[in-house]
Amino acid sequence: MICITGSVRELIDREDKRGNKVVAVGIGSPGIIKLDKGIVVTSPNFPGWRDVPLRSLIERVINLPVSMDNDANVAAFGEKWRGAGRKVNSLICLTLGTGIGGGIILDGNLWHGAHGMAGEIGHMTVDPNGPRCNCGNYGCLEAYSSATGMVRGATEAIKQGKRTILRRFSGNDSRQITAKMVYDAATQGDRLSISILKEAGSSLGIAIVSLINILNPEMIVLTGAVTGAWDLFMPAAFEEIEKRAYSRVMMRTKIVRGKLPGSAGVVGAAGLALRQMGSLPPMT
Repeated sequence: MICITGSVRELIDREDKRGNKVVAVGIGSPGIIKLDKGIVVTSPNFPGWRDVPLRSLIERVINLPVSMDNDANVAAFGEKWRGAGRKVNSLICLTLGTGIGGGIILDGNLWHGAHGMAGEIGHMTVDPNGPRCNCGNYGCLEAYSSATGMVRGATEAIKQGKRTILRRFSGNDSRQITAKMVYDAATQGDRLSISILKEAGSSLGIAIVSLINILNPEMIVLTGAVTGAWDLFMPAAFEEIEKRAYSRVMMRTKIVRGKLPGSAGVVGAAGLALRQMGSLPPMT
């Protein structure tokens, strides 16, 4: 926590020396956020965090207003404000990285749900008989289409004795396998890696169909590091979408890559801070 507050203070001081006055701070945090209190209730990526009053802790150090939301929500807001979703009023943003997060924007506003948990798209069930997810459920989208899910698929296949150049890439130590290795192996024609990426795409397509059928957004935005393998997994996703979705609805829903690679969350957090101050007009 000291590291976070120290970094924020350092950035503010740096901008002050450049002649830029910082008037507010926006934060995107993984996990379940109690928005009205600015508390991180729990976060899988930070096992020790339970009911952490992150907003007030930072406000005390910097003496500036702080706005806070889930990291996938701020990424969705960033893509709506300055990215791929500028011209639409409804979108669903999926952040494909170590895990899978989701942000839902309806009529220009983030949808948080009754208890602030809306958008946990990574934990949609795409296969009830699938592997156990870190959340405790079975067959979650995250268990297939995240970087972690791809690595899991590769290591399990190697344990089963399947042939793959990933053995060589990892020095015969499956614990060293990364999603980047799976991607690189697939580009070299490795059948196992190609099948893992195809399965990731198919699972993603199944999830997207459900999102389209339930919420009928104008746009689905995909962002995060995994989208770097777009050409290898999205054909399978589109195949599932075309097979399962209502054709007229599907044709009207744009499915695109985010336009703010690596910065959607930062941009969105800044936008939410401005909105909290009343400096950002409604985006409807």
